[in-house]
Amino acid sequence: MNGPLVRLGEPADVVREGQAAVELRFTVQGGPPAVVEPPRALKFDVSLSLAPSDNGVALVPTAFEVVDPEGTVLVAATSERMRQADIDAFSHTAHGLDLSFLRLTVFGGRKAPNRMYLGFLGVAPTLLARHIDPRVIVRQMESTLDDVLSTDRMTYELAQEVTQLVPKRKFFKELHIEDQREPASVRIAPTPLWSKRDFAALDAAQRKELVSRAAAKRARVEWAVIGPGLGYLGSPHRLNRRYYFEGGVVESALADEHSLGLTFLGAFASAVEDFGGQVKYLGPLRDEPRVVQGAWDERVRALPVGIRGELTAEILTREKDRTIRFNDWDGQPREGTLPDAAALWCNYFGIGERINVLDLGKLGRGVNLRVDGVDRDLTMIGVGASQLLPILVASLAAETGSLILIEQPELHLHPSVQSRLADFFLFARPDVRFIVETHSEYLVTRIRRRIAEERATPRDVEVMFAERRGGATEIRSLALGNGGDFDEWPDGFFDAQEIDLRHIVRALASRVAKADS
Repeated sequence: MNGPLVRLGEPADVVREGQAAVELRFTVQGGPPAVVEPPRALKFDVSLSLAPSDNGVALVPTAFEVVDPEGTVLVAATSERMRQADIDAFSHTAHGLDLSFLRLTVFGGRKAPNRMYLGFLGVAPTLLARHIDPRVIVRQMESTLDDVLSTDRMTYELAQEVTQLVPKRKFFKELHIEDQREPASVRIAPTPLWSKRDFAALDAAQRKELVSRAAAKRARVEWAVIGPGLGYLGSPHRLNRRYYFEGGVVESALADEHSLGLTFLGAFASAVEDFGGQVKYLGPLRDEPRVVQGAWDERVRALPVGIRGELTAEILTREKDRTIRFNDWDGQPREGTLPDAAALWCNYFGIGERINVLDLGKLGRGVNLRVDGVDRDLTMIGVGASQLLPILVASLAAETGSLILIEQPELHLHPSVQSRLADFFLFARPDVRFIVETHSEYLVTRIRRRIAEERATPRDVEVMFAERRGGATEIRSLALGNGGDFDEWPDGFFDAQEIDLRHIVRALASRVAKADS
């Protein structure tokens, strides 16, 4: 706040000076139920280190650790001693996703097997891969298929895997087996998928040959890969992708063997996904006033009104009948449609009394604000209204629990409106959290006033101050007291007016002294 304008341009900019990586820490509710009455999920801690990639264009994981409440390391992974040949061997299963990989050293509280890797999409674990000895693969495949075929317990998933490994028509042709078709009364087009009728048509020798071929073909791929999407790790098909061998024999054995570690990874992956869905962002340079705003086909969840607020009219149109709950500037609960809620706060800011959204078909949407009883489009009111309206709409439309990031909301706003904007952040949506980057002394002063008036508490607000020191940006927290005072006033923290006033007093004193002499 109020520090020099700094924009993070390179991944290295978020790594502290003198450090090789930046560490993120999470506390996650999840994992297997604790052995207590009544059973409840554990809380566990996750740490993830990120460092600039070799080409410097992204941050990639370099270390990962999951620790339970007793301090036991359940999962640990590192970027050290990784084999690029290993990653090349299985990474094609990621279907084009730009994953980063770490080598597992601990999994499920035990030493991890050699050549076992964890793939990340961003900070979320998304793929698990382990090298399996081909002889082990053959044994697993033969044992499972022999058991299933002898007991007629073939599942659809296993039939799919057998079909991938041993094409049915080619097998029937080479062994001179007649294709088993349905009776004419129910005949449908022949399918390449192995069916129970097909398996039943095989004699003992043919079954043995089928099992041998399937096991040998599967053993050519010496990797068991779960993902991408990690259906075993929480929500199935999170990325709408298929496994390399979905539900396969070797993959199922891997999941069963490492179920504890997968459970914790799944809880963390789900928590990251849920948190990511809560984050909303609005950039600092919002769209200039327009008579007509464009429409859109699909909204990005993290950018509910667009990065510049360009979709404000569209969301007001699409959600014009949606009823929301919010508070007014006195903290009183209110209920109304999204346009009515935005209009109520617009009236408090003094920029309009009512919002009308115009559907202009292919041209887009128009927004009119009623000012002094007259409907006016945004170009007739001033830049401030077009800057403020996206903030109101994005915040009022956000789901409960959202985290809303807003850069420089005070741009082009009158000082009195900047002050009232603090009331909006404090009172309008107590069920969401805001991270606001601002240079507005008026906004911060209003927050201090509300704390002094006991309408807000220091626990409701945390003020972070950014300043340049030794060529780097240092960010520190400034504590607020119950009287609205800060425990310290760093140099450069809202002192411009004080410095100017001091110079004015000195100049006036000098003039008076000259006049007296």
